[in-house]
Amino acid sequence: MGNNVFRYFLEWLKLEIAPKHYIQWLDKHIHAYFAVGAPLLGSTESVRATLSGTTSGLPITEGTARLMFNSFAASLWLLPFSKYCKADNVYWKHFFEGKAHINRQQCDEMEYSSDNSGWPTTLVSIEVPTVRGTDAYPSIMDITEDITSNMECGKPTLLSFSAREVSDGTLFKTMLDYDPQSKALIHQLEKYYQGDPVLNPLTPWERPPIKNVFCIYGIDTKTEVGYYFAPSGKPYPDNWIITDVIYEFERSLLSRQVSLIFISKVPVSGHSFSGKPNNSSGDGTVSYNSLSWCKQWLGPKVNITRTPQAEHDGSDLQTRMNAEHHHGEDLFPNMTRAPHVKYITYYEDAESIPGWRTAVWELDKANHRNIVRMPVVMRELWLEMWHDMHPHSKSKFVTKGTRLVTCI
Repeated sequence: MGNNVFRYFLEWLKLEIAPKHYIQWLDKHIHAYFAVGAPLLGSTESVRATLSGTTSGLPITEGTARLMFNSFAASLWLLPFSKYCKADNVYWKHFFEGKAHINRQQCDEMEYSSDNSGWPTTLVSIEVPTVRGTDAYPSIMDITEDITSNMECGKPTLLSFSAREVSDGTLFKTMLDYDPQSKALIHQLEKYYQGDPVLNPLTPWERPPIKNVFCIYGIDTKTEVGYYFAPSGKPYPDNWIITDVIYEFERSLLSRQVSLIFISKVPVSGHSFSGKPNNSSGDGTVSYNSLSWCKQWLGPKVNITRTPQAEHDGSDLQTRMNAEHHHGEDLFPNMTRAPHVKYITYYEDAESIPGWRTAVWELDKANHRNIVRMPVVMRELWLEMWHDMHPHSKSKFVTKGTRLVTCI
């Protein structure tokens, strides 16, 4: 969430000060930006929290967690969205059309010719009953109604939604016919996101115009990337249940019953799904494609280094200099891995934009909720800041030859 707030601040600042002073202000006041575990394309877990609730370890029920989550308009800030859809140019609209406008998404042809809005699989599939309205999904005031018979009338229909259809409100507008509580979500989405005068945050990030940008996240952990929901027959907030979860893990997609590797299969649960796994998996909370979006900020030539996370003498150091990086494609090095060794892979570019540095750090098995407390992350951050302050530093980035200190 903090990364999203920082992005909003930059866009707000752009409208508040003269254009020629904008970059000057950033250069003077912000030396570096460290995006740690940033959900740059949103997180699928926010969909789970919206429809069924996520306790995050709190001693509450999922229904209570859902009530709390949906009461915060800021919760929708974490919704997943398409990498192919951008918002209108707010900067020019601010001057020529005034502040009252809707930040409509403008999608390129790839959104409609590709599958799943650039995500590994369909994000949300819901079973909708034949009977609509409060008879199918009662509010808390209708708890005494016997709804079981209504749910048994007719075969349910399975509706699927992509990331674009989640972020533009199509999912919630469809649910409005079956679940009146989604009306509040539509209101929040239209007022605070699509109608925001500064930024529609449910659009892809561009590289912040800051001299030094570091993107740091964990990989290779089993991460949720899709859900199947069905009616539970209970009143709101417990009116949806999850019937299946799709995970990404080690370049494959998994459901609760069966694995999917690059091809479509039919799980035991009866759900037919297809997908295209990422080159890696996410950090247990945010999927890899969302975390690694910052690789788009790297230039056409990138230096790649892989080292063990633990202290090392450089004997297991792997490098690839001036690796070609094509914009819009993932950069995945062909490097070896020793068994039972956790690595950190550095992607560094200090040449494509003169005076600017961009780096991406991928840490094996680093969990989203614990990464900021990891000694290896603290060590590398400290070394990078010390390098920047040192008056006689010759290299653009900290050298990776040896690491003899495991914590600071």
